[in-house]
Amino acid sequence: MAKRPPKIVLGAGTLVHRDGRLLVVKRGEEPNRGLWAFPGGRVEVGETPMQAAVRETKEEVGLDVEIEGVFDVVTYMPEELGKGYRMQVVLVDYLARPNGGRVRLNGESSDYRWVLPDGLKRLDTTQQMRDCAAKFARLRKR
Repeated sequence: MAKRPPKIVLGAGTLVHRDGRLLVVKRGEEPNRGLWAFPGGRVEVGETPMQAAVRETKEEVGLDVEIEGVFDVVTYMPEELGKGYRMQVVLVDYLARPNGGRVRLNGESSDYRWVLPDGLKRLDTTQQMRDCAAKFARLRKR
Protein backbone atom coordinates (compact mmCIF):
# COMPACT_ATOMS: atom_id res chain seq x y z
CA MET A 1 0.00 0.00 0.00
CA ALA A 2 1.37 3.43 -0.97
CA LYS A 3 1.99 6.01 1.71
CA ARG A 4 -0.48 8.85 1.75
CA PRO A 5 1.07 12.30 1.42
CA PRO A 6 0.95 14.60 4.42
CA LYS A 7 -2.17 16.71 4.66
CA ILE A 8 -2.12 20.45 5.11
CA VAL A 9 -3.89 21.82 8.18
CA LEU A 10 -4.83 25.48 8.63
CA GLY A 11 -4.46 26.88 12.12
CA ALA A 12 -4.88 30.27 13.77
CA GLY A 13 -3.40 31.77 16.89
CA THR A 14 -3.21 35.02 18.82
CA LEU A 15 -0.43 37.11 20.24
CA VAL A 16 -2.54 38.60 23.01
CA HIS A 17 -0.75 41.59 24.46
CA ARG A 18 -1.34 43.83 27.45
CA ASP A 19 1.00 46.51 28.83
CA GLY A 20 3.84 45.31 26.59
CA ARG A 21 3.51 41.69 27.76
CA LEU A 22 2.43 38.66 25.75
CA LEU A 23 0.13 35.90 26.98
CA VAL A 24 1.72 32.46 26.69
CA VAL A 25 0.38 29.07 27.76
CA LYS A 26 2.22 25.88 28.63
CA ARG A 27 0.92 23.20 26.27
CA GLY A 28 -0.64 20.19 27.94
CA GLU A 29 -1.11 18.25 24.69
CA GLU A 30 0.92 17.27 21.62
CA PRO A 31 2.40 18.64 19.51
CA ASN A 32 4.93 20.43 21.71
CA ARG A 33 3.51 19.22 25.02
CA GLY A 34 5.25 21.05 27.88
CA LEU A 35 6.45 23.93 25.72
CA TRP A 36 5.20 27.51 26.00
CA ALA A 37 3.07 28.75 23.10
CA PHE A 38 0.51 31.33 22.07
CA PRO A 39 -3.18 30.32 22.25
CA GLY A 40 -4.49 28.84 19.02
CA GLY A 41 -5.70 25.80 17.14
CA ARG A 42 -7.28 24.46 13.96
CA VAL A 43 -9.58 26.42 11.72
CA GLU A 44 -12.91 24.59 11.51
CA VAL A 45 -15.04 24.23 8.39
CA GLY A 46 -17.23 27.29 7.98
CA GLU A 47 -15.01 29.78 9.84
CA THR A 48 -12.28 32.15 8.79
CA PRO A 49 -8.82 32.02 10.37
CA MET A 50 -9.68 35.23 12.27
CA GLN A 51 -12.86 33.69 13.67
CA ALA A 52 -10.89 30.60 14.66
CA ALA A 53 -8.28 32.71 16.45
CA VAL A 54 -10.98 34.48 18.48
CA ARG A 55 -12.78 31.19 19.24
CA GLU A 56 -9.62 29.29 20.19
CA THR A 57 -8.46 32.10 22.49
CA LYS A 58 -11.84 32.14 24.25
CA GLU A 59 -11.88 28.33 24.56
CA GLU A 60 -8.28 27.95 25.72
CA VAL A 61 -7.83 30.93 28.03
CA GLY A 62 -11.28 32.41 28.62
CA LEU A 63 -10.50 35.81 27.10
CA ASP A 64 -12.51 37.77 24.59
CA VAL A 65 -10.10 39.49 22.24
CA GLU A 66 -10.12 42.29 19.71
CA ILE A 67 -8.08 41.38 16.64
CA GLU A 68 -5.75 44.16 15.51
CA GLY A 69 -4.49 42.47 12.35
CA VAL A 70 -2.44 39.64 10.90
CA PHE A 71 0.90 39.38 12.71
CA ASP A 72 2.58 36.55 10.82
CA VAL A 73 1.99 33.39 8.77
CA VAL A 74 4.17 30.41 9.68
CA THR A 75 4.47 26.95 8.14
CA TYR A 76 5.46 23.92 10.22
CA MET A 77 6.67 20.95 8.19
CA PRO A 78 5.85 17.39 9.37
CA GLU A 79 9.39 16.74 10.63
CA GLU A 80 9.19 19.87 12.84
CA LEU A 81 6.05 18.58 14.58
CA GLY A 82 7.61 15.38 15.82
CA LYS A 83 7.49 11.66 15.24
CA GLY A 84 4.29 10.35 13.75
CA TYR A 85 2.91 13.64 12.43
CA ARG A 86 1.83 13.37 8.81
CA MET A 87 0.66 16.93 8.38
CA GLN A 88 2.00 20.29 7.42
CA VAL A 89 0.53 23.13 9.49
CA VAL A 90 0.03 26.64 8.14
CA LEU A 91 -0.60 28.95 11.08
CA VAL A 92 -1.99 32.48 10.79
CA ASP A 93 -1.05 34.47 13.89
CA TYR A 94 -3.05 37.57 14.79
CA LEU A 95 -2.13 40.44 17.08
CA ALA A 96 -4.91 40.92 19.64
CA ARG A 97 -5.86 42.82 22.77
CA PRO A 98 -8.00 41.36 25.56
CA ASN A 99 -11.37 43.09 25.80
CA GLY A 100 -13.26 40.93 28.27
CA GLY A 101 -13.13 37.90 30.50
CA ARG A 102 -10.31 36.71 32.70
CA VAL A 103 -7.71 34.02 32.11
CA ARG A 104 -9.17 30.56 32.82
CA LEU A 105 -7.39 27.57 31.30
CA ASN A 106 -9.54 24.85 29.72
CA GLY A 107 -7.22 21.87 30.26
CA GLU A 108 -5.36 22.05 26.95
CA SER A 109 -2.73 24.05 28.83
CA SER A 110 -1.25 23.54 32.27
CA ASP A 111 -0.13 27.09 33.05
CA TYR A 112 -0.05 30.63 31.68
CA ARG A 113 2.07 33.74 32.04
CA TRP A 114 2.14 37.32 30.83
CA VAL A 115 5.76 37.82 29.71
CA LEU A 116 7.83 40.59 28.25
CA PRO A 117 9.10 39.61 24.79
CA ASP A 118 12.61 39.11 26.19
CA GLY A 119 11.17 36.76 28.82
CA LEU A 120 10.48 34.10 26.19
CA LYS A 121 14.23 33.53 25.96
CA ARG A 122 14.09 31.97 29.43
CA LEU A 123 11.11 29.71 28.74
CA ASP A 124 11.13 26.28 27.11
CA THR A 125 9.61 27.11 23.73
CA THR A 126 10.21 26.92 20.00
CA GLN A 127 12.46 29.13 17.90
CA GLN A 128 9.38 30.33 16.04
CA MET A 129 7.93 31.64 19.34
CA ARG A 130 11.17 33.47 20.11
CA ASP A 131 11.15 34.95 16.59
CA CYS A 132 7.55 36.16 17.04
CA ALA A 133 8.40 37.75 20.39
CA ALA A 134 11.42 39.52 18.87
CA LYS A 135 9.27 40.80 15.99
CA PHE A 136 6.66 42.03 18.49
CA ALA A 137 9.36 43.88 20.45
CA ARG A 138 10.70 45.51 17.25
CA LEU A 139 7.22 46.65 16.22
CA ARG A 140 6.54 48.18 19.64
CA LYS A 141 9.70 50.30 19.36
CA ARG A 142 8.51 51.95 16.14
